[in-house]
Amino acid sequence: MTKTLLSGGVIAGAIAGLVAAVFQFFLIQPLIVEAERYETGELVLIGIESNKPDPAPNPLETPGHNAQGAENTDNLLVRNGLTVLTLILTWAGFGLLAGAGLTAFRALPGGGRIPATALGLIGFAVLSLAPAIDLPPELPGMEAAELADRQLWWVATVAMTAAGIFFATGLRSWPGRLAGLALILAPHLFGAPLPPVSAPAVPPDLAALYAARVLSVNLIGWLVLAIALLRLLPEAGAKADADGLTEPG
Repeated sequence: MTKTLLSGGVIAGAIAGLVAAVFQFFLIQPLIVEAERYETGELVLIGIESNKPDPAPNPLETPGHNAQGAENTDNLLVRNGLTVLTLILTWAGFGLLAGAGLTAFRALPGGGRIPATALGLIGFAVLSLAPAIDLPPELPGMEAAELADRQLWWVATVAMTAAGIFFATGLRSWPGRLAGLALILAPHLFGAPLPPVSAPAVPPDLAALYAARVLSVNLIGWLVLAIALLRLLPEAGAKADADGLTEPG
């Protein structure tokens, strides 16, 4: 069971990571590149002065020759390769979490089968939507609070949202549902760490489009992960219960 859970979660997560990588390059990567131009000072918002010095011209470069062209191409290939690898590893971790959550849900007295759509929406709500309510995805150049504070709030929000959904759907009682709702709302009532007040360096519409596309790609990734996971582990929990097989303690 453990071997099947681990392999199924990793494979399903890797598939979702590859799908997310395709959407990443077409929908998200161009926005990141555009934001980096504002971060370096190449582009500046109207009415806002840039503290970035203008890049000095290179006298060795001519209109028909770029001395750094090959190096830039190599850097782009390395960057894209690392992006794909990071997405595969990240989604493989999500697959392990989803597999563990699916196994725990099946072990509940009122558990059992769960549709792929429901599993995908729960994963998306826990690990993408809930943290993004107060900490939306950030582009390069955007002001943000201290990294440690944001990480702590993110982990607490994910854990409390997952526990809240588990209580609300697993206990199936009014006290359990109320406790689950309280856990889901608690991190948002407390509030996420706020960034320092400053003039925006990135256009707000660009930041909003980026957040919307990141959440959309995550939703697609979670639906793909859920479908793949349920195909790889369709009867894992039910078969073990039916056969009466248990691992020695």
